[in-house]
Order: sequence, then C-alpha cells, then structure tokens
Amino acid sequence: MRDQAEYYQSILDNLTGGFLSVSLDGLVVYVNPTAGKILHLPDIASLIGKDYAAALGGFPALCEVVRAALATHQTVHRAEVSVMHGAAPLVIGYSTLQVKNRAGEYLGLGIIFQDLTFVQRKS
Repeated sequence: MRDQAEYYQSILDNLTGGFLSVSLDGLVVYVNPTAGKILHLPDIASLIGKDYAAALGGFPALCEVVRAALATHQTVHRAEVSVMHGAAPLVIGYSTLQVKNRAGEYLGLGIIFQDLTFVQRKS
C-alpha cells in the first residue's frame, strides 16, 4: 500500500455517520465531512486544533457528551442527545469510543453519530 495514513483518512472521510475526535487535552483532532453536514458546520477544517467547547459552542448538549467521555474514559453505546440548529431541534444518536495507542495509553476519544430527527418523527 502506498500511503496507509491516506487510506485510513479516506475511511473516516467516507463514513456514512459523523465522526469527531478529541484529544486528551480537549482539542479537536478530526471532523469528517458527514459530521459537518449533520451539524451544519460550513468549515470543518477551521475546527481542527480548537478546544472542543469553542468548536462545538452552538451544541451544549454535545459538548457535555465530550466532557463526560473525557472525564470518565467510559464508552457510550447507542445513546441520544437533542441539540438545536437555529430554531430546529435535531436528535443525534451517538456512540463514543476511547482512543488508545498500542501501549494502551489513553489519547482521547471519538464520537460517531447520526441525525435521527426524521427517524424519531416517523415513529
């Protein structure tokens, strides 16, 4: 394989769900294009390196998910959180994962999520 890092980046870029990664010190490491679409974030590249609370300031409930995951190092499977985009409520289904290196050292977290708003309305 020519460039393994590019291959892994492409996997994250092409996920059908949103993906956000935050370092142990609370900085945004990665946001995939789908996350930008779900959260209506026009410039995801500008979020890289920012504190998650500043980057996701318009989504306090999502910030709380990140804060709790960083504080507890616990993994969440299939939870939901309500966020507002302007005047429109969104229901976000998410799971968190702990990012560790090969030595098992904790590096941060990842969140994979989808917009469940229309799924919820149909139920």
